[in-house]
Amino acid sequence: MTENNKKPGEIAYPHLFSPLRINSITVRNRLMQTAHAKGFHSGSGLTNNRDIYYQAERAKGGIGLIVTGARHTHPSSTGPNRSLARGNRPEIIERDAEMVRAVHAFGGHIIAQIIHFGPQGRSGALDDYRELWGPSTMKSPAYNEWAREMTREQMREVSEHFAQTALNSKAAGFDGVELHYSHGYLHQQFLSFVYNKRTDEYGGTLDNIVRFPIETMQAVRDAVGPDFVVGIRISMDECTVGGMKADTAIEMTCKLVETGLIDYVSATAGTYAAHADQIPPGDYAEDWLVEDGARLRKAVQAIRDIPVFIVGHIVDPKKAEALVAEGAADMIAMTRTQIADPAFANKLLEGREDEINHCIRCNQACIARLMAGNAISCVVNPAAGREQRFGSHTIEPAAAPGRWLVVGGGPAGMRAALELANRGHAVELVEASERLGGQVNLAAMLPRRHKFGFIPRDLQRQLHKAGVNVRLNTRMTADEIVAHDADGVIVATGSTPLKTGFTSTRPAVDQVPGMQQANVFSVVEVLEGKAPLGRCVVLFDEDGGRYALGTAEYLLDRGHEVHLVSRFNALSPNLALTLDLPVNYRHVFAKGLRYTLNSWVRRIEGGTAQLFNLFTDQDEARLQADSFVIAAGHRANDTLYHQLLGRVERLYCIGDARLPRPLQDSLYEAMLAGRELLDAPNRFIEQGELEGFDLQWQETLITRAS
Repeated sequence: MTENNKKPGEIAYPHLFSPLRINSITVRNRLMQTAHAKGFHSGSGLTNNRDIYYQAERAKGGIGLIVTGARHTHPSSTGPNRSLARGNRPEIIERDAEMVRAVHAFGGHIIAQIIHFGPQGRSGALDDYRELWGPSTMKSPAYNEWAREMTREQMREVSEHFAQTALNSKAAGFDGVELHYSHGYLHQQFLSFVYNKRTDEYGGTLDNIVRFPIETMQAVRDAVGPDFVVGIRISMDECTVGGMKADTAIEMTCKLVETGLIDYVSATAGTYAAHADQIPPGDYAEDWLVEDGARLRKAVQAIRDIPVFIVGHIVDPKKAEALVAEGAADMIAMTRTQIADPAFANKLLEGREDEINHCIRCNQACIARLMAGNAISCVVNPAAGREQRFGSHTIEPAAAPGRWLVVGGGPAGMRAALELANRGHAVELVEASERLGGQVNLAAMLPRRHKFGFIPRDLQRQLHKAGVNVRLNTRMTADEIVAHDADGVIVATGSTPLKTGFTSTRPAVDQVPGMQQANVFSVVEVLEGKAPLGRCVVLFDEDGGRYALGTAEYLLDRGHEVHLVSRFNALSPNLALTLDLPVNYRHVFAKGLRYTLNSWVRRIEGGTAQLFNLFTDQDEARLQADSFVIAAGHRANDTLYHQLLGRVERLYCIGDARLPRPLQDSLYEAMLAGRELLDAPNRFIEQGELEGFDLQWQETLITRAS
């Protein structure tokens, strides 16, 4: 192929868009999506439409290799709940075959990851009670349950079930299987001197701790034959005190490679004792694992010429290209990147980088939803996990293209305007301030939260490309909007922070005395630079997340002494779901944050705040401060919407203007409004609606694509 015939991405990223041979298959490029739990299998544990449409969307978007979410191999493998597939059940073969066909139809390859959760499951996760198995009798860091030390017979049984599950995967047409030997699951615990305390031939030395994982590899290889891809996923670093570090992990991995039983190594990090290292939030440095990954690849290549896949907060395609070009890795995992934008690979290939929706690494709608027992989605891609209903194949041109006016240029207004324009409407967006983005611009000011800035930047580029007429520094009254005579109006006027001191733990108190003093400020006023703060600041946290704790650190960084008063029984407990709690604790504790839990403010008098205990209702400490900051919610700016009711035929109110909620709610609502579905009778996705199984994907995906 000549340079003139190459696509832009093949010129800009020649190594990233080169094929890769793995045993008997050739993958079209070096971009992959690693296995990740999605919570799609809450019913029967069998592959369903939700999974099929999700994987097909990413294959359609140009990805080279997909690895499914982990699939149970044995009845004693339980997981946190019923949300994972059970690959050991023969009934899954027919359904998996459809998922494989969907991925292959768009030119992608797909490998099934198979697992035994071991101690990281829950004995009561299913509809009965099952004991947990592990290398040794030890408590799990995941759910604080004891695991029973496995017998040799149980180990043999697990290896046989891995082999049978691999055979099921092969029968379904998968391109291979990946044995999950990382993240603290059963086989990784055997590979860990922290958790493997055995004194028999399966513990104590490197040669011994690899014995059971090798037995499982051998059983799988014997079952599937030499031409079927078998890979392993390993943790290069346990990321815990006293845990295995990269040097030892590389030596251990080489012992697995020396067997000749596997076709690739997929490298990651972390265990459940260091959960954040498995799915790092935006606080982590980019490319944090690539140096160790390069050393691993060099060591593996010295033994056998098999590829090594690498993760580690790799978000820049230029860096991904360099890693492949330098021989640091053979395949680059950009998993959340392709949750956020399933067409990421095609956009790179076709020179459409200005259309990419960047992952902001917030973990809010992916891992946090999963941790709460829900299926994953994505803040910046509300169709994620809902592709059957909202995937790219469902976007229809407007039946009657018209003129729409969007009032408010925050994320919700921007997203709604883009959806309208992409469907053929002529769209005008007016924003009262001098910049687009709303309060997301303030979120991006918090420590290590700069990736939130991708949202307004990405949307602004796309609005320009879609031909949306954007007018800044423009306020419109209800009369002016009516006179504008648009065919439809979307009100996205945002919200105003509350400074009442209201807490849901004392709903009878509408306003705490003293909150109207001149030395009391909202978080928004602080971040906008409108709060003349003194040196000593008391911050009241009704939020429980980054909004409050991030502001506290923002103030600490600027030389303030900060005392955070929380109505919660732990400091910022919501960060446990998004996995950024440990890293933020490290920062704020090192910077001297003081805090009081289980308390709230009774009143403020001058420079004194009277605290009381929320359980005893007794007054406790009196805190002295120069200034007070409130992180206690927002009120919708919905006046304009109510003024327009009955005067505009097609009217939507979205985002914080409708009701202040998390960002993912607002952007989902904006998608519905832009598709003119916000008031549709079938707006709601009923429970289990996406988890059926049929063959309609062939008509809805393949036919439309052709």
